[in-house]
Amino acid sequence: MSTSASSMSAPSTSASLKCGNTLVVFDGPRRLSWRTSVSGDYTPTALWPSPAQAAEVLDHLHGGGCLLVLLEQERISVPMYAEEADRLPPDVADRAELTSDGVVSELHLPVMDWLPPALRERGLRFLEDSAGLLRGSPDLLLPHLIVETPPYRPENLRFARLRTPRPFSEDRLAPVTDRLFTAGAPETPLIPGVDDVAGVPDPAVTADIAAAAMCPAGPAMAAAHTWESTP
Repeated sequence: MSTSASSMSAPSTSASLKCGNTLVVFDGPRRLSWRTSVSGDYTPTALWPSPAQAAEVLDHLHGGGCLLVLLEQERISVPMYAEEADRLPPDVADRAELTSDGVVSELHLPVMDWLPPALRERGLRFLEDSAGLLRGSPDLLLPHLIVETPPYRPENLRFARLRTPRPFSEDRLAPVTDRLFTAGAPETPLIPGVDDVAGVPDPAVTADIAAAAMCPAGPAMAAAHTWESTP
């Protein structure tokens, strides 16, 4: 039942990737690495980041490189069979919480535990704000990606919330029509700290995300020196 199994596979399962000068981190189940044996058994092998990988991320940020952290869940849970959980490396087990019913186990990973406290607190605030948006807004009016808005420090770090839209169904139209035709109700869901985006992303937001791969090194580098103490 690992996230690497064929039924749960994805084009890429890496926890991080580079887009130009931007390092993109998937802070979710992709942080857990798996190895498959010849017999087809899955074994969890490592949890991203290692101390060396975490140092590389912060060196990239401190050196003026851009960092985009993509969040998926308020609490990261990785399902697996109990026999797979029995093969967890000790260093992975020490960093996470494991629950099991004897057949299926879940590994609960701490969100953004690899960031310095001030930056992790900023990410947790955004995660809480975006969760409120997801709970209080019609699903059809929400974008695939909810992005943190300025002001923020350092400027070369951004947080965003990934969501998987559900398939369209007629019963999901009622909340949309209520929102669109209720006097005084905003058509676009808004919360502090989250970009003004709706079902069709604003071109300015789309351009802003695309521009992350071309993050200028000047202002970002100057701002990066404040990341240890500035939320």
